[in-house]
Amino acid sequence: MSRRAAVPARRPCPAPPLAAVAAGLAVAAALCLPAPGAAASGFDDFLHGGRATGQAGAFVARANDPAAVRYNPAGLVHTQGWELQAGLDFSNSTDEFTIAASGAEVRADHSIQFPPSVYLTWKGSGPWAWGFGVDAPAWYRVDFDPVFFPGRFQARVVDIELWEAHPVLAYDLGAGWSVGGGVRYLFGSFEQGINESFEFAPFPVVVPVPVEILLDADSDVDGFGYDLATQYRTVLWGFGATYRSGVEVEGSGELVRAVRDAPPGFEDDLARFLGGPIGIEQSIDLPSELATGVWFAPYPELRAELDLVWTSWGDFRQTFEPRGGATVPGPTPTPPSTVQRSGWDDTLSVRLGLEGDVTDALTLAAGAAWEPSPVPDNRVDPAFFCGDATVYAVGLSYSFPWLSFDLGYSFHDYDDRDSLVVDRTLPGPPRTVAGTYSTREQLWGVSARWRF
Repeated sequence: MSRRAAVPARRPCPAPPLAAVAAGLAVAAALCLPAPGAAASGFDDFLHGGRATGQAGAFVARANDPAAVRYNPAGLVHTQGWELQAGLDFSNSTDEFTIAASGAEVRADHSIQFPPSVYLTWKGSGPWAWGFGVDAPAWYRVDFDPVFFPGRFQARVVDIELWEAHPVLAYDLGAGWSVGGGVRYLFGSFEQGINESFEFAPFPVVVPVPVEILLDADSDVDGFGYDLATQYRTVLWGFGATYRSGVEVEGSGELVRAVRDAPPGFEDDLARFLGGPIGIEQSIDLPSELATGVWFAPYPELRAELDLVWTSWGDFRQTFEPRGGATVPGPTPTPPSTVQRSGWDDTLSVRLGLEGDVTDALTLAAGAAWEPSPVPDNRVDPAFFCGDATVYAVGLSYSFPWLSFDLGYSFHDYDDRDSLVVDRTLPGPPRTVAGTYSTREQLWGVSARWRF
């Protein structure tokens, strides 16, 4: 719509020299400090489980526990017997728009997201291993609901909640090599909202009445994709790569229009003018991704990994279409099919992670990442506005013979972005309002791993 409602169980090992581990962690922390002007993301969630979260997602080459279902299915050959990992990924974001002329700040609705993730795997005595996972590859919400937010005429709310059911197989080729892959079924919901203003003149009124309406579109969507992976590992180093295909998630729903503040006496006239819900079709083209990584162990108790992740955000498209191809009537008629967002940039993310065994049971982790934004300056809007993000992460794991607990924390510091928003509050031609978006986000990953 052009203007519309949008380890395996670790072998026991002698306690490492604490000084060596501490020194290694300190060096890694220094190396992890990214250059100024760092990283960001679109709306994908690349952190799942406490262990990977504590290393800023740098886990493609070393994935060797049930989370390998998500990061590198080929790593499942390094699990043993039945293993289960379950956890929650808590996300806490602060989004603000500062109006340049007045300095007034408009803060988006504060909401805490906590999608779960579950991975079940099995590896017998032969070369085959299999796994099944359910997690959330996209869990994104922005809601600029305040009355005085001028950008509500471009986008007021966007909510993307996607689950992924993911069966995978892996095969041990020998000599340290393994391959794997699986089928991905994505399903969930996509909601977007926008405001519209116009002058309503019901007969016999001579002077038009300014009216603002809310448009909200909500659809259930789904789609299929796949992934392919390989991994090579020795005692001291290893390599991994995972390709995840692009997925078009699409589905049907309804567009609902309602008057925001109906002028007294015109409620019935406006309701008849707007009509009831309208059937719609919506789609989002999720990008393909190629993640590669290499790890090495300067000490047996210390492991460092560097990942590069290319994401084809240039293929991203978001479309809207009234069901049946009809034009949606109203103050601003909507054409039969509209590409709402496209023209984003491909991105290359850099992720660095480190973990060190302090004792046989306790492992500490740290990481940092550079996540560039796919949204170019001329495509920034109130729904997708985040700049490049620098990610800092820490974590720990504590293991018993049959159970491990993982806790990871990451802080995402996004670059501020200057932008113009279109304000149609007043009658007459629309005006532009200059302002700055700022975003800070914290994410906790909590998980447990059982070995049966």
